[in-house]
Amino acid sequence: MEKSTPIGLVAGFVLIFGTIFIGDGAMTFFDPKSLAIVWGGTVAGLLVTFTVDEVKGSIAMLKDFFKFEAPDYPALASQIGDLARTARRDGPLALDQRLHEAEDPALRSALEMVVDGASPERAEESLDTQSMEMTRPMVLLVKLLNKAGMYAPAFGMVGTLIGLIQMLQNLSDPSAIGPAMAVAMITTFWGALLANLIFLPMAGKVQGQVQAMMKAHDMVRVGALGILTGEAPNVIDQQLRLYVSGEDVTDPAPLRKVA
Repeated sequence: MEKSTPIGLVAGFVLIFGTIFIGDGAMTFFDPKSLAIVWGGTVAGLLVTFTVDEVKGSIAMLKDFFKFEAPDYPALASQIGDLARTARRDGPLALDQRLHEAEDPALRSALEMVVDGASPERAEESLDTQSMEMTRPMVLLVKLLNKAGMYAPAFGMVGTLIGLIQMLQNLSDPSAIGPAMAVAMITTFWGALLANLIFLPMAGKVQGQVQAMMKAHDMVRVGALGILTGEAPNVIDQQLRLYVSGEDVTDPAPLRKVA
């Protein structure tokens, strides 16, 4: 389960709003009009950029974001190596009896293709497509959060400009200029806060989760193609150890970057 994000969010809000409440005029920061401009403008911008279904789907993905558990690469490499030895010793059809051991959907699909005798080319194409489809919702969430991180400060500045224009239209009371200026700047504050504490950091975290999933999928692909092409289990183990050790993998299945 993702733990660092809630800790970071709580720490950030406690630090910022703790500092605010220590000073004077803390409730000024919770101006309803400023919040409406920043939040409403950000949501409006997202609806212009994405479809309603994409926005709703990305919001639903947030629960999976907080439940995410990084793949256990050593355990996955050990399992694939063991399956490769079974296939080498008893033949690919013997893997049919071990399908129930594959909890990972990508690994189970790979084993099914090995059992069915799919060609390496067809298996690689199918596994690549499956990997893209499994990570597509998370990639979309990355894009949405990055856009939100761009729109929030922009609409914060829009709100500030609106406040300044309204303030400059009424300069008959000089004593009111200071409070009016403070209210005008609040939208910039909220835009910067939401972008830099919530949207952009979460986008980076989700992108890391996507990369972790793709790395596991690449390990599955290496194992499946090795079994289909009759590679020795030791050779497959050596290839998988590159992923476990964190070394740069350039052959046969390079890690793909998130768009």
